[in-house]
Amino acid sequence: MLANIQNTNLSLLLISSLLLASGCGGSDTSQRRANSNPFAPADNNAAPARTAPVTPRLSQSRPAETDKTPEEKESVVPKMQSTTATPANVSSETDLLTEIRKRTLDTEQPGVAVIVRGINGMEAAAVPLLQKNLQSAFLNSTDQNNQATTVQTENGKVEYFNRDQQLVLVLRQVPKDLFAFAQKLNCGKMKEIDVQNRIITIEIKPEELNALALQENSNSLQPDPSVKVSANSNSLKSMSSSPGPEPEIKSEKTADPNRNDRDLKPRPDEDTIDWALRVISGTSSFAHDTACKKLVTMKPDSENLARVSTILAETLPQAKEGFRMKEHINAMSIWYTDEATLAFAALLEEENSALVREDIIQLMPTIHSATMAEILVGRLSNRADMKDARTALKIMGSIAEKPVLRLLDDPDSSMRIEACNILQAIGTRESIDALKKRAEVEESSVVKQQLMETQAEIEKKTAAGK
Repeated sequence: MLANIQNTNLSLLLISSLLLASGCGGSDTSQRRANSNPFAPADNNAAPARTAPVTPRLSQSRPAETDKTPEEKESVVPKMQSTTATPANVSSETDLLTEIRKRTLDTEQPGVAVIVRGINGMEAAAVPLLQKNLQSAFLNSTDQNNQATTVQTENGKVEYFNRDQQLVLVLRQVPKDLFAFAQKLNCGKMKEIDVQNRIITIEIKPEELNALALQENSNSLQPDPSVKVSANSNSLKSMSSSPGPEPEIKSEKTADPNRNDRDLKPRPDEDTIDWALRVISGTSSFAHDTACKKLVTMKPDSENLARVSTILAETLPQAKEGFRMKEHINAMSIWYTDEATLAFAALLEEENSALVREDIIQLMPTIHSATMAEILVGRLSNRADMKDARTALKIMGSIAEKPVLRLLDDPDSSMRIEACNILQAIGTRESIDALKKRAEVEESSVVKQQLMETQAEIEKKTAAGK
């Protein structure tokens, strides 16, 4: 009997051990481990098929999650959110525009703002030069009769501040013609003109700023310009008839004939215009720029306009080859005729270098004429010149509106879209009717949508300008 009881106890003990073993290490435990692993496959049967190397990789990756404190885990959230947030530069640009509009659209003392890019770190040297440049541009773009009463020439009248690596200068006077004012800014490259907010954006390279500083120093060393202007044939004749010593004429007559003065001034008994045209037709780049600058200061007259504009047009290729285009075109902006302006069409057509054409096109809006706008519209069909021509037309403003409107009937749909892009910047009430008329017959849904959006944009601007 005692032996049977012991056998029974041993059987019970064995059964209990088996049950405990199955509860602690059976398939349920494997399943729980698989489910606790976020990288485990969804299929329960696939878990045992994992190879041995997978286990250490998972066991090494898990402490990176479990060892983190709750604070560290929460810090991940703002980092992830920041990647999808609105870029910071969008709000900064909006803030900058708002800040500028407070000044330019001030009801009591409005002004015009110039945003200068590309001179980060050089603001201290740039500000005085650019202040003078703004004031000079205002003087040159304003009616001579009103200059004495409207223009303040002190540098302090041009406010400035720095924001987002951009220098902003505000002239507390509004030019009658914003485009004419922009063209007189002889520093950097024109990037954009916002007529509604009276904001001009330019980009200056450090070497261009250095050249502007050298030019300013050179101008400060030159004698009074009025003395040079008086040195023409009439003044010399009056001087010869007057009593007393004549030191200036004597020095001119006794000067060394072999002395090379680069023709920086007229010869005795030579008219200023004759001297300028003689030099421009020559080969000296130094004298060429001086002569062109002199023509810019003179007022065209009916007697000499055709002659001067013709010679300037004929010497355009020489100016291009000698890298003298800027001053040459500045002179043409004062002395131009429609016939002379057509020389740019031939110049661009014959030029094979896209980079050279780019430099020429960027200078062409200086000549503010409908003929120049026609030539620029003609360059839109050239893919290499399209971007530069579009920018130039926007700079020219409403004077380019009619040539651009004719593109609305162009057979090429891309040209009709290009016209809409330009008209959004320069269009007036005249464009609204043309856009409506074109939208009624437009077959392309894409172009029609563009026409409607352009019309709405122009209506919005004209309403704001009332």
